[in-house]
Amino acid sequence: MRKAIAFVVCMALGVLLAAQVHAAAPLELTFWGGWTGPDGDVMRAMVDQYNARHPDVQVTLTTLQWTPLFDKFLTSMRAGEGPDLMAMHPQDTAQFIEGGLLEPLTTFGSDVEVKAGDYDKNAWGYSSYKGTQYALPLDFHMHGLYYNVDLFKQAGLDPANPPTTGNALIDAARRLTIDAAGRHPGDPGFDAKNVKQYGLAFPNNHHALYIWFALLYQQGGGFSISGTQVNFDDGQGIAAWKWVEDLIFTHQVVPVGESNPAQDFLTGRTAMLIDGPWQMPAMQKQQGLNWATAPFPSVFGRPAVWGSGHILTIPKQRDRAKQVATLALAQWVVRNSDFWATSGNIPVFRLAAETDRFRRLKGRAAFVSMLPYEVILPNIVKSAQVFSAAAPSPIVQAAQAATLRNEDPATIVRTLRQRIDSVLAAP
Repeated sequence: MRKAIAFVVCMALGVLLAAQVHAAAPLELTFWGGWTGPDGDVMRAMVDQYNARHPDVQVTLTTLQWTPLFDKFLTSMRAGEGPDLMAMHPQDTAQFIEGGLLEPLTTFGSDVEVKAGDYDKNAWGYSSYKGTQYALPLDFHMHGLYYNVDLFKQAGLDPANPPTTGNALIDAARRLTIDAAGRHPGDPGFDAKNVKQYGLAFPNNHHALYIWFALLYQQGGGFSISGTQVNFDDGQGIAAWKWVEDLIFTHQVVPVGESNPAQDFLTGRTAMLIDGPWQMPAMQKQQGLNWATAPFPSVFGRPAVWGSGHILTIPKQRDRAKQVATLALAQWVVRNSDFWATSGNIPVFRLAAETDRFRRLKGRAAFVSMLPYEVILPNIVKSAQVFSAAAPSPIVQAAQAATLRNEDPATIVRTLRQRIDSVLAAP
């Protein structure tokens, strides 16, 4: 009898201990994003901080380049093994929403309170699709102008007044471009094959297309897609590509076929750089570099700049409790995005953008000033095919035709239109 009682007691204690261990086990969440550089280190630090402050939840961050990450996302969702929190860009969402892979935030009701007024209005709008909110906006980023303060002074330029127009940019770039004999473009005997310092640099990949994209809007036009057709004005497209090509091949202030524009700016080979805010962490680490930022120039009179941002989405799954916990995680990330801003990205959560920590960060103010003029790529189902950063996508082919081969702008415009329309019309 005593043995039976002892056995029952031991069993009860075992069940109790097992229940306690099970109750103590944290909720495990997975978080995927395409941050593979220093920005990934910043997000990893944020996740570590979240885990330390929330012992009942443990988050695992996975980072890959965006294109393979999206491929992995599609495959994992089909297998029922998708992430709990998925980062992407506003223009990426249509393909996943139409595939039934993302949860509308409206389905959470009062489980987790989300207020549109807590976010920048434009960023909040970019996070919706067909009038339904599918994501929390985390940040925005766009092109801006970096410049070397010391090289400006050496060229007799005023660092307090960086170029704000297309003509001013060309003039400054000419004065900052120097061949081995100290001559500038336009000077008699200037040797374009022996330049020791260029005035300007920008990527010759898909970001060159983004520059062209912004210049359409600066001319009062735009870029949209309806059905199987891309819509933009040919004349404006030609003028935009001509301006880009002239910087390289006519004014000779941008190197041809430059492989690493950001690195050339860091080392002083180029005096100005058009690129995004993600370059700021590297600049802050570069010893001896005296740099500053300015808004993307208004080449055609109207301010407009290509931009995008990171948004946080909730993939569909059956575990409602995990989804609610995931949305709470996403809210924590955006509320602490003043720390995320150390990666270079600009927070859109209003309270984060107003903190002293964010306002003390160097170079951000110029990018913040451009938010009202940000224009983003259309959010379409075939975004991955049309706007892929990898060759041979239509936008990369157009960018390289202009920046590497100096092809006729009218031909580039016509071919770009044909290639995009062909992708859109394909089954």
